[in-house]
Amino acid sequence: MKKAVTALGIACLAVFLYILHLPFIFGQTATGFIFIQRAYAQMPVTLNYRHSVMKTPIEENLYVNNEVDGLVLKSTKYQSLGVGLPFLASDGQFRQEGPWFIMDNMNRKYPTLSLRNGVSNNGVIRVGNKSYTLTEYMPLGSELYVYVCPLYQGLFKEKTFR
Repeated sequence: MKKAVTALGIACLAVFLYILHLPFIFGQTATGFIFIQRAYAQMPVTLNYRHSVMKTPIEENLYVNNEVDGLVLKSTKYQSLGVGLPFLASDGQFRQEGPWFIMDNMNRKYPTLSLRNGVSNNGVIRVGNKSYTLTEYMPLGSELYVYVCPLYQGLFKEKTFR
């Protein structure tokens, strides 16, 4: 009986250690985590918000990179050209579809993302199949860090919030 209990304990410990080393995507604010989800290569992450200057909707499509340690911006979709919006050939392939400007085939790498929840930006982040409306989870003006790393690192990662 003792051998069976010992074997079960070792198996449980092995599973626990395995899970701690799996990659997860974290959304963390100064007050805690908004989300912690299992991450995988090519996992979609979408940001929807209203541009602070142009006051028009923007969609940024990212994915978890193949190394499962960061994010890559693959495309943007927006309704007006303006400050901070990509349109150069060096940014990707630019086209217009109806009222939308679309920049595809981008390859901007982000080890982490830092997002601010603004008064009028109506920010929503979709991680995999789950959406988070930022105004429901964090105070206006606060910062959200999004990063990908093994579970054991992410739970104890210290961020300097501004």
